[in-house]
Amino acid sequence: MDKLLESMLPADIYLRFKMVSLAERSNCFEMKLEEKSELVPSELSDIPSVVLDGFCNPLDLLHFSIKDKPLYLRLYRRRWKASCSDIHYSNHYDLHPSGAKTTHEFASFLKGEVGLTADEYIGFLLNTKS
Repeated sequence: MDKLLESMLPADIYLRFKMVSLAERSNCFEMKLEEKSELVPSELSDIPSVVLDGFCNPLDLLHFSIKDKPLYLRLYRRRWKASCSDIHYSNHYDLHPSGAKTTHEFASFLKGEVGLTADEYIGFLLNTKS
């Protein structure tokens, strides 16, 4: 399973997140991924007692389709804090192009090969099924 995920996910996502679930909906697939717990933010690297404190709001990114259905990657970044503090820290990654909610790879594909925006592509997929 790990080799399959490595081949289908962008490297920057595969290296930083682990898959928690994959759900098939009527019109899409949704893959839930959580940031790996060993990726403590650099701001906390010198603090001896660091604790996990939940997750940031999820980020949904459109990626390449599976079985003619859009695949959404729902990414959860972890929240961290020093055990003696209420200040939260999280890692920040460049996971999507500015102004687009797609992976970099999928945005390049849509723009260069297909000539569609992400919204136009979703409309195209939904219209080909009817």
